[in-house]
Amino acid sequence: MKKAFLIAALFCTNAAMAQISNVDLNGAPARLSTYAEIDGSPYLFDDWARADIGTTNAGLKENVAYRFNIHDNELEVINEAGNKIYLNKDYVEYAMLERPSILLATGTPGMLTKLLVKKGFEFVPGVGPKDLVNVLAEGKNYTLVRRFYSDLVTPPKNSYAPTPGRMFVFEETFYLIDENENVESVRTKTNNIIKSLQLEDQENAKEIVKDNKLDLSREDHLVIFFQKLNEA
Repeated sequence: MKKAFLIAALFCTNAAMAQISNVDLNGAPARLSTYAEIDGSPYLFDDWARADIGTTNAGLKENVAYRFNIHDNELEVINEAGNKIYLNKDYVEYAMLERPSILLATGTPGMLTKLLVKKGFEFVPGVGPKDLVNVLAEGKNYTLVRRFYSDLVTPPKNSYAPTPGRMFVFEETFYLIDENENVESVRTKTNNIIKSLQLEDQENAKEIVKDNKLDLSREDHLVIFFQKLNEA
C-alpha cells in the first residue's frame, strides 16, 4: 500500500496551525517498523540534526529536528508534540539541512556545513518530480546536483555468510546540467569536471581553478568554481 504522510502538526504556531487546518491532508505518523535487522542505514546521516524547511502550505519552518531517509527520499522530522512524522512531499519545496556536528569535526576538508535540497529535477536519471536532490550550484549556464541514495540489497551467499541478510548500500551521484537541461554524470575531480563543460568554457574554467587554487574534489571549492563560472 502506498505510504501516506502526516503534516497537520508540522512545527506550528497558532497562526500557522490555522493556515494548515485549511488544507485537506491525509496521512499517518512515521512508520513504527525499524531497520534493526538490516545492516547499514537508509538515512543520509544517522544522527538527528537541524533543518530549515520551506513548504507551500505553511511557509518556512526553522530549526526543525530532521533525518533524511534517502532510501525513500523522505524527510523524517519531530513535530511540536514530539512525534516523528514524514513530511508530505507535495508541500515541501526545499530544505536547508545542517550536517551533524560530529561529521563536521571528523569529515573531509571542505565539507559544507549545510546542504540545500530541492525538488524540480525530475529530468535527472532516477529522480522523481517530488524527490529532493542536493543542489551544490545553480546558475544560468551550469547547475550541479547530487543524488543521494541508499540501495537495499541482498548480498550473495558465501562461506562467511551462509544465510545473508539485507543491507543498505550508500550511493551518491553528481550530475552536471547545462543551460539546455542536458544532463551528464560527473566525478568530482578537477579534470573530469572541466572536460564535462562546453568546449568554449573549458579554458576559462582552467583559469578559474588556477587563479583560485581550487580542488574540485572539495564541496566548498565546487561552490566557488561554479559561482565564478556562471558569472562569466
